[in-house]
Amino acid sequence: MKRALSICLCMILFLSVPHTARAAENANTEKKAVVFLLDASGSMKTNDPKRYAIDSIAQLICSLPTDYETGFVAYNTEICADTGLVDNESREQIMEETYGITYEGYSNAGAGLSRAVELLRSSGADKRSIVMLSDGEFLMQDEGRTKQSGEAYRKAVDAAGREGIVIHVAGLGEEMENTENSIFQAAALTDGGIYYAPQALELPAVVESIVTARLGVRQMTAAIIDADGGTENVSIELPFPDADTVRLLLTSDEPIRNVKTNFRAESASQLTGERYSLIEVGRPKDSLLEISFAGTAGSQVRILLIPEYRVIPGVKVTYEDREPSEEGALRYDRVAVLEYTFYDAANENIRLWTGDYFEHEKIGIKTGEEKKEKALEKGTLSDRITVTENQVKEISFDCSALPVNVLSIENMELELEEAPPLPVTEPEPEPPYMLYGVIVAALAGILAVLVFRRPKERRISRANAVRDDRPAPGRASYVGKLNIYITRAPSGYDIAPLSYDLFRLPAAKVVTVAEILESCGIKEKFEGAERIYVSSGQGRSIILTNQSDCCIMKSGEILMRRKSYPLQENAKVDIAFEDEISELTFQYKVLKPSETA
Repeated sequence: MKRALSICLCMILFLSVPHTARAAENANTEKKAVVFLLDASGSMKTNDPKRYAIDSIAQLICSLPTDYETGFVAYNTEICADTGLVDNESREQIMEETYGITYEGYSNAGAGLSRAVELLRSSGADKRSIVMLSDGEFLMQDEGRTKQSGEAYRKAVDAAGREGIVIHVAGLGEEMENTENSIFQAAALTDGGIYYAPQALELPAVVESIVTARLGVRQMTAAIIDADGGTENVSIELPFPDADTVRLLLTSDEPIRNVKTNFRAESASQLTGERYSLIEVGRPKDSLLEISFAGTAGSQVRILLIPEYRVIPGVKVTYEDREPSEEGALRYDRVAVLEYTFYDAANENIRLWTGDYFEHEKIGIKTGEEKKEKALEKGTLSDRITVTENQVKEISFDCSALPVNVLSIENMELELEEAPPLPVTEPEPEPPYMLYGVIVAALAGILAVLVFRRPKERRISRANAVRDDRPAPGRASYVGKLNIYITRAPSGYDIAPLSYDLFRLPAAKVVTVAEILESCGIKEKFEGAERIYVSSGQGRSIILTNQSDCCIMKSGEILMRRKSYPLQENAKVDIAFEDEISELTFQYKVLKPSETA
């Protein structure tokens, strides 16, 4: 009888046992290497007269986290530049090499790609990539040498495919408009990205897309400044405390001068070119960084933040033991409740990712062969594991979805203990079933009285509880319009292209995509459109804020939820709505004063 009462009244037993996991010998660290391959043939004089390709190389190298090896190869008639692979401390060698590049001669892409693949084959990196920039096909002094270069190119592509080397190709100029061009086959055959820039001025945007979408580098835009030719003073907020390294990258399509900074950190270094500047900050001590510079009047200067962490995880284990439901069981049913926390690899007293910036961000957990994805809550990941015996679990983490670059995070070995045995009990006497029946009937009568006397609850319509997540309005005036193309409506009917005049709105007006579609006469409901907001931004831009579960992409980059993004002139945005059926594309156009009259 004692055991029967314990099952009825105390079904759950709690046992809290703090537990420290052992760090596994291997850390979840992936070595990476990238080679930038540049076509430096004579035709580049026409397609890139201001040498924006050199700035693109600088942008790529400066954007890569410090754990990357980087290399540079340039070709014309032959190989005309070759730095080999260097670590973060020696990247300035590559920049010095690029300054000496002269656009001249023929285009021996076969020799260039062969050398780039050779460099990466000799690297011990786990992830190897080539970023190639070309403005045309193979072209040598005669047909025989042109054919020879093409054959060398194809062999290099085959070798890259066998080695797992991914090649991303950016085509420049009119000749590369056709993506069936032979140069692009390197990307098609190695699962790389194919990109096209009609003009050299668009190369920085192409490189940024490769860096974020293909190489997976996490970066955020801290500011976009409209330069007036004078000194600009900017305060940059760091939303990621205790980072191992934060890289500030300033880029512009015109020269940047007199870059100065004011902050506290354990270390700092600066690399400056004509149209870019990189400030590498080791373990910043302040949440604000002060920076000043002089930009060219009429140009825009963009400031990117690239944060890096090296991490050691910790775990606390508590056990929940229940009376087993299975007849004849010898032990309690046990569940291990795990709480993972994360610490700075250089100082295990510093706990990471507890701030609002990281709240609800996802981290993958691999426990043995089982994979899960959990969200951070105040810097903690919670998980539950059923324990049937004494065991050791290998735990690893996937931080690729975090908005920061995690250069290393140690694996763990977690020891779990089986549940204790059930207590041995004496044979139980025959229960007084008559008494139990009377008690149950009495309890049922009391419960019925309580139920019928309980006041009715007031039901609240979900429609009256809609949350308003509108962002703060902008201060600048709207100066453009949206060209809208509904590629798939909920009903399946075709809808003609639409246009919405933003410039008619007051500066403080924040509108949703749903309101824009309704103003254009669209009666259908696009799920999630009421939580996608448009507001005015600085420098003739608009700000897009996503509070929905829609999938929103710009230039191959997924726009995160609960974050705001500036859209400059001609920015194109694709939206797949929450019903997973309807889709639309809009393009932001800036209008001249005469067009807004």
